[in-house]
Amino acid sequence: MAERSSPAFRALLAHQINSTSEALRRGAALRMRREHDVSLMEWRTLALIGHLQPVGLRDLAADFGADKAQISRIVKALVTRGLVARRLREGDARSAQLELTESGRSKTVALERAAQERDQAFRACLEPAEVEQLAGMLARIRARAQELLEEEERLQPGQG
Repeated sequence: MAERSSPAFRALLAHQINSTSEALRRGAALRMRREHDVSLMEWRTLALIGHLQPVGLRDLAADFGADKAQISRIVKALVTRGLVARRLREGDARSAQLELTESGRSKTVALERAAQERDQAFRACLEPAEVEQLAGMLARIRARAQELLEEEERLQPGQG
C-alpha cells in the first residue's frame, strides 16, 4: 500500500499554531476540571474578577471580549457556588459589582498555582533563550493575525 501524503493544511503555520493551542487548551481544561471542578472559562472569569474587582458585568464582558450573556451565565454559576459575590451599588440596583468571596480567592490562588506548574512544564522543554524567542515570535504573529482579521472585517459586505 502506498504511503499517503499529509493534507496541505497540516503544513500551514496557522494550523500548527491552532492545533498546539487546542492541545494546550484541552489539557488545561481537563486539569482544571479534575483538580478544581471549574471550567476554563470559569477559571478565566475568576482570575479577571480578582484582577478588576470590584467590577460590573458589562465591564467584565468588555475586558473579556466576550458576549455579556455568556459571561452572565458563568458569573451566575460562580455566585451559586459561593466563589463570587454580587454587591448592589447604592442608587443603581441594576448594576451590581462583582467580587471574589474568600472561597473564590482561595480557588483562584490554587488555579493560578496549577497554571504556573503547567507553564513551567512547557518552558522546561525549551532553553531560556528559546522561550524569549518564541514569545516574541508569537507576539508578532498575533499582531499580524489581528491586522489580517481587521482587513477581512473591512472587506465584508456591508462593512464598506
